[in-house]
Amino acid sequence: MRYYLLSILILTCLFSKSETIQASLLYLDSSQTVISEEIISFDSKRPNPIFLLFKKKQRLNKRITAAVLSFPFPFGIVGLHRIYLGTDPHVPVAYIASLGGIFGLLPLMDFIAITFGNDFETYRNNGNVFMWMKD
Repeated sequence: MRYYLLSILILTCLFSKSETIQASLLYLDSSQTVISEEIISFDSKRPNPIFLLFKKKQRLNKRITAAVLSFPFPFGIVGLHRIYLGTDPHVPVAYIASLGGIFGLLPLMDFIAITFGNDFETYRNNGNVFMWMKD
């Protein structure tokens, strides 16, 4: 039901061309009957708060997925997390050739860096074998 409400709100916001965007928020019960309606308006010059919320949630999901894939056994040894983060083709080959970076040491370091690092964006599209090291 939440997704239904958000999809109505997003579609209303996307098709509006004016400076001030107005969206109708419908509250539905379990039988899809409208209980009440609320009109929300915001300025189109500022970032849309709904899109900012989706962007934040998407970034968090990517971080969690990358951390799970970087866990040393079984996915980290083959560098699956690096493929997910978008790296150069030679990096997974280096992971496989060194048996997961000396028996799982590299994926373990990647797991720690992804999980506890402050800036997740530095790990995306990073072509270095040691992704946590600065250039």
